[in-house]
Amino acid sequence: MIKNIKSIVLVFLAAITFSSCSAFRDNRTVNPNVLELGMSKEEAQKALKKNPGRIIATRKDPQTNALIQVVAYYDAPGNRYWLYFIDDKLDRWQPALALIDP
Repeated sequence: MIKNIKSIVLVFLAAITFSSCSAFRDNRTVNPNVLELGMSKEEAQKALKKNPGRIIATRKDPQTNALIQVVAYYDAPGNRYWLYFIDDKLDRWQPALALIDP
């Protein structure tokens, strides 16, 4: 009897643990229609209501000395977008290139 109760409690705790981990995943879709050119990285993140996936590339333009950064955003259905920032201002965005961005 006690062994059965322990098994039930163990299964219940495992179920709670796994379900709580999925609650921390950000399943919101990426909606690029809320973006506006000239937004800062912080403004774009707030507009998308989502944290960036990762930074794809960062470099300084040798001619203009501008900092160019490409930031990736992902969502649960598998949509991927790259946002291009020049000196922290949104310059453009596009669907991510699958061959380069795993």
